[in-house]
Amino acid sequence: MNRALLGGSLSLSLLLGLAAPTSARNAAPGPAGCAALAGAVLPQARIVLAQLNAATESLPEHCEVIGAIDERTGPVDGQRYALRFHLRMPTEWNKRFLFQGGGGTDGALGNADAPQIRQGYAVASTDSGHDNAVNTSPLAGSFQFAFDPQARSDYGYSGPARAALAAKSVMKKFYGGQPRYSYFTGCSEGGREGLMFSQRYPEVFDGIVSGNPGMDLPRAAVAEAWDTQAFAAAARASTPFGNPDLASSFTDAELAAVGNAILAECDAKDGLADGMVFNPSACDFDPDTLGPSGSGVLSAAQVTALEKVFGGAKNSQGKALYAGWFWDPGIAASGWRIWKIGPLFPYPSNTALNVTLGGGALPFIFTTPPNSATGGTDLRGSTTVASAGPNPGFAGLNDAFVPWMLSFNMDTDAPKIFDVYGPYAESAMDFMGTGGSDYRQFRKSGGRLILYTGQADPVFSTKYHLKWYRTLIERNGGLRDTRKFARIFLVPGMNHCGGGPSTSQFDAFTALVNWVEKGDAPDSLLASAPAGTPWPGRTRPLCAYPEQARYKGEGSIEDATNFACEMPRHVSRGRRHHHGDDDD
Repeated sequence: MNRALLGGSLSLSLLLGLAAPTSARNAAPGPAGCAALAGAVLPQARIVLAQLNAATESLPEHCEVIGAIDERTGPVDGQRYALRFHLRMPTEWNKRFLFQGGGGTDGALGNADAPQIRQGYAVASTDSGHDNAVNTSPLAGSFQFAFDPQARSDYGYSGPARAALAAKSVMKKFYGGQPRYSYFTGCSEGGREGLMFSQRYPEVFDGIVSGNPGMDLPRAAVAEAWDTQAFAAAARASTPFGNPDLASSFTDAELAAVGNAILAECDAKDGLADGMVFNPSACDFDPDTLGPSGSGVLSAAQVTALEKVFGGAKNSQGKALYAGWFWDPGIAASGWRIWKIGPLFPYPSNTALNVTLGGGALPFIFTTPPNSATGGTDLRGSTTVASAGPNPGFAGLNDAFVPWMLSFNMDTDAPKIFDVYGPYAESAMDFMGTGGSDYRQFRKSGGRLILYTGQADPVFSTKYHLKWYRTLIERNGGLRDTRKFARIFLVPGMNHCGGGPSTSQFDAFTALVNWVEKGDAPDSLLASAPAGTPWPGRTRPLCAYPEQARYKGEGSIEDATNFACEMPRHVSRGRRHHHGDDDD
């Protein structure tokens, strides 16, 4: 696919050449109109399914469509590829469209069944150009698609774009017109896709919710290798496969002690000791206070591991390769452990997502050429090539990628995320990067962006998100002008897309709709703490950055009405945003 064609505003006719037979054009919604979609002429695609589904308890009556775009054989690995999209169109349509973002490395079609379909939204999802059940191999497992140059680009940007526009074209055939409002929502990889749309295709959606986005994901993947090496050095046991057992680096009790120490040091710095850190940039926690020279709760190796991880990935010259992390009590939550050290299951096998999902994505997707031998490190002492081994279905349960992660060299291997080679004409940062700050077209088209980030997210750093947002402020006329189209919300205590000791339940989507359709910009999101937190039912305002929630001084601290959003003292209201140390 020509990248120039996909780089800016898209034309449906140029992108897909979609047309419909006369009988299908402007067909009324219903059995006949839905059935007629099966005969639509799609030069680069075909309709796999077009059927009218009766209403159920969970879904209204709707026309369900599955399409396949650009079915082909990959020139490098000889596997069959296609970009599939799934679309559900309710017969009682509110003239709105919602596109659901993907997750992980995509490869799953999705059900296109977001709750908004019950409100009359047409809903779509996509696999972003590869199929985890088809594009697999003993070597790479479900990361096999990374050997196909087009599949890499589809995963990064062109797949969701083509799927969204194909869905809109089918909607025009079924409803006789385009949606009045189009929205995107996603978290993690889906959040990254939302940012991608706002930067590469700024006219496709009126509003975007980007949750815990994998912004510049290859950089975050490098940090996963850095973290893995740091925790491996503190491991106190080995797996049956002979690798350091990352889970043995910290017990739950030790992580809880770290979380409690963070609270003791930083909780009250937001004006209220309530078990939450709302002023993270003021938190100067030192893990050495728990080490041998302090309370003795942690070993010297554990202290070093925490210092390295929270300080952020660096090369041997001290240059930052990714951001550091805020000290947040969410470190003690299971969602943090699942990503950083595992285990996902109660036996030693290195099941942390950093070495299963991240351990496969970094060598295959984000390194060019895919599956390059590493430069080797002192931890491993030799080069190695990644392999999913005998368990490609869930690579990593057999420590498959751990040796590669441990031998990853921050000087010689980290730069490969910027490399091109042979048929791989785009680097990983070319097709996955979402750290852009040119939002002129997004603003011109009236787009609105809500980004939220878990302050204790163990895989995508809030510090990285805030550094991007400050750049956005500097290049878009200052804080006031930037907040006219993009707002970011920090969620204290929250892990990746949820969980943790946090008020992690909030409705960013409704806030987005009110902003787009009514002009009501969200100064805060009302959030509540779910069951399983220390304070179920507690509510808090999540304030649009840089404002933070402050207790008014009276009333229950469990009630959001007794809090106000205020500018922290170290932030200026001027055109330029002055900040503290939260941009490591």
